[in-house]
Amino acid sequence: MSIPGLHLTQIGRGDFLLDPSKSLNIRDSDRLIEDIAAHLLQARATRLYYDLSDLSLIDPLYYAWLDALARAVQAVNVTMICINMQPTAAFALSKFLKKMPSFQTALGIESWRE
Repeated sequence: MSIPGLHLTQIGRGDFLLDPSKSLNIRDSDRLIEDIAAHLLQARATRLYYDLSDLSLIDPLYYAWLDALARAVQAVNVTMICINMQPTAAFALSKFLKKMPSFQTALGIESWRE
């Protein structure tokens, strides 16, 4: 599945990788979230890995996008795991978090499965 600004690829039985590009426009998050959740529901997904390797900073707007996406996919019984977060992005995220995020984090796909 390809939506402008991201790629959603099945990488295993029930596992999907969401790979955003620099052209991802999160200002239209409602439409994006509906499309992603509908595709995951139709494919009977169980896990969504969100690759943050190309994102050097997470600001409150991007965090709101991640949180909204994680909550939407949880509604269709999919766990969202953010992977490959750069240290600068993790540090920025930790500065404004007030509660536990609605998504999990891991160094990579293999480290989450261990």
